[in-house]
Amino acid sequence: MPLAQKLEYLRSRGGPDGGEPPSDRHIADAVNKEAGETVISHVTLGKLRKGEQVATTDARLAALADYFGVDPLFLQRSREEIVNEIALRLRYLIALHSGDITGTGRLSGSHAELVEFVERAVRERQTDEGR
Repeated sequence: MPLAQKLEYLRSRGGPDGGEPPSDRHIADAVNKEAGETVISHVTLGKLRKGEQVATTDARLAALADYFGVDPLFLQRSREEIVNEIALRLRYLIALHSGDITGTGRLSGSHAELVEFVERAVRERQTDEGR
């Protein structure tokens, strides 16, 4: 999904409060107020949302994602890019887990073992974030 469609989708959902779709000016003002500086103008946001401008900075996309309450990756990357990145990172984690970082990161066990490994890693991360 192109950036313009993602922004329009989020805007059409009514912004963070779920009400009427906010204007580009309202979104830009809220983003800039939260950041304490000018991050984006309503004109630039309108161009991004309409597809008249297709690229912008990750910092700007992160600020917009924060406004809409979504993960910045939703705006910064395509689904395919995210899946590929996660797959590469999982292979690396599995290689660390198996003790062979020179290998391809394959677990000798079943699919269930991989799922259990990922779930354990997520739980550990949540515990660390809770501290």
